[in-house]
Amino acid sequence: MYEREKQLALLLRLLQDSLRGNTRLAVVSGAPGHGKTELLAALAEEARRAGAVHFSATASRAEQAVPFGVLAQLSRGVDLPRDMGIQMSRLLNQALSAVPGSAATPQEPGAVAPRLFHQMGTVLYDLVESIPRPLLISVDDVQFADTASLLCLSTLVRRRRSTPLLLILNEHPSPLSSSALLKAELPPEPLSHQVRLPPLSKGGVAALVAECLGEPAAPALSDACLAATGGNPLLVRRLIEDTAGSGQPAPQTLRAGHRFEQAVLDCLYRCGPYVRTVARQMAVLNDLRYAPLLTRLADVDPQSLSLALGALQEAGILVDGTWRHPGARAAVLHDMTAEERADLHTRIGTLLFKNGAPVTAVAHHLISASRIDNDCAAAVLLEAAEHGLTDGDTALAFNCLSVAHQYGTSEEHRATTTAMLFRTEWRTDPRTAARRVPALLEAARSGRLSGRHVSAPIDSLLWFGRPDTALDTLEQMEQHAWRRQDAEASASLQISRAQLTLLYPTTLYGDDAPSVPAPGGDSLRWASSRTQALSELLQVMRDGPSPLSALAAEQTLVSHRLNDQTVLPLAAAIGILIAVGRFSSADRWIDRLDSTARSQSAPAWQALFGSLQAKLALRRGRPAAAVRLAEAALSGIPAASWGVMIALPLSVALEAHTLLGAHSTALAQLGVPTPDAMFQTPLGLQYLRSRGRVMVATGQTQAALEDFTAVGELATRWRMDIPALLPWRTDAARVHLARGETERARELAQEQLALVQPGQHQVRAVTLRALAATASAQERGRLLGQALEAVQQCDNPVELAYTLNDVGRCHQEAGQYSKGRMALRRARQLAEESGVPLPARTLPEAPRGQQPRAAVVASEDLAGKLSDAEMRVVSLAIRGHSNRQIAAKLFVTVSTVEQHLTRVYRKLGIKRRSDLTLALHGGDTARRAS
Repeated sequence: MYEREKQLALLLRLLQDSLRGNTRLAVVSGAPGHGKTELLAALAEEARRAGAVHFSATASRAEQAVPFGVLAQLSRGVDLPRDMGIQMSRLLNQALSAVPGSAATPQEPGAVAPRLFHQMGTVLYDLVESIPRPLLISVDDVQFADTASLLCLSTLVRRRRSTPLLLILNEHPSPLSSSALLKAELPPEPLSHQVRLPPLSKGGVAALVAECLGEPAAPALSDACLAATGGNPLLVRRLIEDTAGSGQPAPQTLRAGHRFEQAVLDCLYRCGPYVRTVARQMAVLNDLRYAPLLTRLADVDPQSLSLALGALQEAGILVDGTWRHPGARAAVLHDMTAEERADLHTRIGTLLFKNGAPVTAVAHHLISASRIDNDCAAAVLLEAAEHGLTDGDTALAFNCLSVAHQYGTSEEHRATTTAMLFRTEWRTDPRTAARRVPALLEAARSGRLSGRHVSAPIDSLLWFGRPDTALDTLEQMEQHAWRRQDAEASASLQISRAQLTLLYPTTLYGDDAPSVPAPGGDSLRWASSRTQALSELLQVMRDGPSPLSALAAEQTLVSHRLNDQTVLPLAAAIGILIAVGRFSSADRWIDRLDSTARSQSAPAWQALFGSLQAKLALRRGRPAAAVRLAEAALSGIPAASWGVMIALPLSVALEAHTLLGAHSTALAQLGVPTPDAMFQTPLGLQYLRSRGRVMVATGQTQAALEDFTAVGELATRWRMDIPALLPWRTDAARVHLARGETERARELAQEQLALVQPGQHQVRAVTLRALAATASAQERGRLLGQALEAVQQCDNPVELAYTLNDVGRCHQEAGQYSKGRMALRRARQLAEESGVPLPARTLPEAPRGQQPRAAVVASEDLAGKLSDAEMRVVSLAIRGHSNRQIAAKLFVTVSTVEQHLTRVYRKLGIKRRSDLTLALHGGDTARRAS
């Protein structure tokens, strides 16, 4: 009885007035669940204690058409005198016999014969007279009471003003028809009083929560409980009971369950059938924007709809036309059969379509109905699926297509929906989508696919390494498109043919792959702007990067939005920018496309662009970032879903792990399964090269040399031997150097240097550094100087660190210790920033007979402690020269040599000349030895 003290006090005052011999009447009104029945029960208990007799009745909708039905309930609650009981039964039978058997509506005041009405009033009057004690008469749910009974009770109150009588009528006013009490002609005040039960306030809700769930829960849950129930006491109690029964030791959130849902249904039942109908329509519609359209359904009119929505809001079920709690809507939906829900979804979907609602709004209802029976509905679903794919709502697209696919009016329709389902699933998991390829191949070969859907099976075949089947299907589809003059299909097949040529260089032309055809003439397949990036990338792979290629890539990226047909051309454009060295532009476009892929719910696209981001990071000398991005891409979709494209992230991950010195991790990643067809693609060459570098790092030189040689053979065969993209010769040269085959290494380095084009600074630096490793001491410095000039024009700190490391050691071997120290220090700093280890020695010993002046080189730390003059003295001393011989060679006095040696001993913490050699190769050990 929270927040009902004021109303109960008023009723108790009226009870006291009636006990003093005054007739009183009170109408208690409030929404369903607001506590009218509980309030009446509390009053009845007080009346019983005061010695009053209580006659009670509960009106029901089913008996509203029965004349004197409420009076019959009241009379059965007491022992009537025999003659009075006989008389009342006779009158009731007469009244019933006068009502048509089909009557289902409340009786009008004149529907009962005046004689019967007078006789029943007299019996009621006599009944009250026969009771010696005060009398309480209550009627619950009086809005469903028959009019004849209410008129009799009203007449009794007006005529017996000095009788100890209190009449309580509990009412939930119906918004859809005039109140039954208006027809009852109730007397005015002071005989009659209105008692209104409002919803609970926040304080009342908090008190209920505290009582049932504990004081600590009230602050956290009271606001949410009020918002979910609108303060309806019944809903509040049931929501609290569900929360208490959820098993939470200290509830922090509300849990709506069966009790709450049942309370919602109870409130709806008391509101009346029409309100329940509107509630069902609102639950199925579930969109406030289209609520006014419900008036166009056959069973709804504007005024009644407004009144029904008001009743639902008063009951605490809706607020501003929306559901206060999803559990309330769920309760209404659960109260309907599946057939009822499907029928209403279909009706509402049709209504929305006829009134110009977006196809996506219509589609949601057709999906929920899980059935369509006409071509128009099928067309709506296909259009909504396209919208879903564009907006990134793949779930909507899939559901639309699944329902449309069941409506198979023709083989062409089923083929189209299958192709669209394939596109939808491809965004998430290409392997899942591939299960539809057999059906698509059959449809393609029989000519049932048209428009842009023709390329769906070809894309899958290319992705999963079946180029021969793809070529056969492509040629058949081109013939069908030509016969039908299907321009859209021809454009889609252009893209597929370009992808086939790019991914599988030998499929179309065998080993003698021609140059890339230019647009126009007989080469119309290259005319489409969508194929431009693919053709330009192939041109780059055969002729090398060029500014014109970068310009074409930028045009492609600017001109096309990301969708199923442009994802690979856009990825190719990114690849061109990376190859040309437009790193900033590539980075910007990858971010933009990745964001679009995310908004379109396309994990497969995100993984592809993530791989390109990893490749870009590797090219910029950021191996740690490359590893992170490549592994994120690999985890974005299952490994089996990558097809031949898995070579892209795997090759990056292998090379980056090798640069970072994580050789065991790189070896483990070699165990990732790859399709055999991957080695028929240019991406396979990248993978072979990366695998070879792992082999080199782990000492497997023969396996590495075989991989590098295979890269060279395939690149030559496919006319893709471009050092800027595949510097396999320098990779192989370092293997030969490790095996002592200096001449072969020099041949490979010189051959690659001759192929490097102007402006290709990074590959030039790598090549010059490899060539320097094969050169004499005098030539080495010049080559490394050129390599340093080239690498400084690149955005690659790793290659700069490697080059500076070689330059620094070359300076030290030449006795230029200050220069050497500076280069080595900078190399170490760059290497630490990049997370890569520097090799202890990247250059081999110079051939015999070509030893420089300082053949023995100290460690960088030791060289940092000694001046150049001291280092020159030390280098000669440890080779066995006397002080006089050192002075003669360096053109200084013997005293100067002795002074240098004294300072060296002090700096190194040694005492004698014999400790110099040990100190030179391990300073700390020398100090301990002293």
